[in-house]
Parts: sequence; structure tokens; C-alpha cells
Amino acid sequence: MPEQRTRLTTEQRRAELIEATLRALSTREPERLSVQEISAEAGVSVGLLYHYFGGKDALVFAAMESAADRMIADLTAATGEGPLLGRLMAGLGAYLDHVQLHSVGWQALMRAGGSSGLAELGRRVDAASFELILDALGIDAPSEVAVMVIEGCLAFEKAACLRWLASADVERAVLEQVLAGTFLSALQSVSGADPAVAAGLAGLAEG
Repeated sequence: MPEQRTRLTTEQRRAELIEATLRALSTREPERLSVQEISAEAGVSVGLLYHYFGGKDALVFAAMESAADRMIADLTAATGEGPLLGRLMAGLGAYLDHVQLHSVGWQALMRAGGSSGLAELGRRVDAASFELILDALGIDAPSEVAVMVIEGCLAFEKAACLRWLASADVERAVLEQVLAGTFLSALQSVSGADPAVAAGLAGLAEG
């Protein structure tokens, strides 16, 4: 008697195609990825892919959106409990884990510009990171100088990670030290002008 295949629901099939696309994006840039490669990775026909997503662009966006949402969820989970310094370092570790695991897709997300959908996903990750940092520091209403420092550090983090992925000469532990040191030094430099930042740094020292 032939083996019967389990019929997947629409959501299950879409999730399967998204996972296959993420696997394909681990080695191929979005613009170089074909629907044939994605369908082969998923083990389905090209026609089925078009049926569920309408085309490659929609599927790639759905996959990248899924990856961005996972990244935000991982960052949120990592920074949720414990001393402030530990929360920040855990968040940095979760961020770098994602950068390593999804390096090609992450680079595409970070390099997307303008009003494109991918650029909006990148801004969503940045906004979540910004809010998590404020929460870890215990800052409810950041001053302009605090916003400037945190946004600047997030921009540096992205630039440093892009350089790190392009080079085999920098170990992850070194990158972590550079990013953490830069962030804390930047906060320290404005602590005299911002009481909320100073209080956050005091909490970091206690952690």
C-alpha cells in the first residue's frame, strides 16, 4: 500500500517555504536567488511556490520578515532578566548569533536603503534594539544626547559586523569587546550632561 503524504495546511506550507528560503539565503544574496533554487530546496514545484506567494520577491520578503521577527524575539528574550550589564551583553551575544547564522540575509537587510520593504524591516530591528537598550538602562524618556549616542552605537555595530563578516582576521570575542567597550565609553562620555544616562551607568556598575 503506497505511503500517504500528510496534507499541510496553508500556514504550514507557507512556513515550510519560508524556512526553505531562509536556508537558501544562507548562501545566496536575494537578487541572485532564483525560484528554481528555492523550490528545489523546499522539494516542491515552482508552480506551488507561485500559488502560495505569487513570486520570488514576496517569498523573499516573507522570509526576511520572519528572520527579523525572530531576531527581535531573541533579543527581547536575552535582555529580559538579570543585572543590567548582563542583559546588555546577552543582547549583544544574541545579535551576533543571528548575524553569524543568517549572515547573507542579515547583510541584505542592513544594506537595503530607501523606502523598500527590506529597509523597513531593518528599521524595525533598529527600533526594537533601541527600545531594549533604553529598557536595560532604565531610561523612559531619553534626551536628545542619549538618542544620539544609542543610534550612533547601533550604526557602528552594524558597520563593524559588516566588516567582521568580510574579514577572517577578527575573532568574535574581539568584536564583542570592541562593541561593548565602544557603547559603554560613549555612554560614559555623556553621563555628565545626562542624569538618566549616569543613573543607567551606575546600574551597569552594580551588575
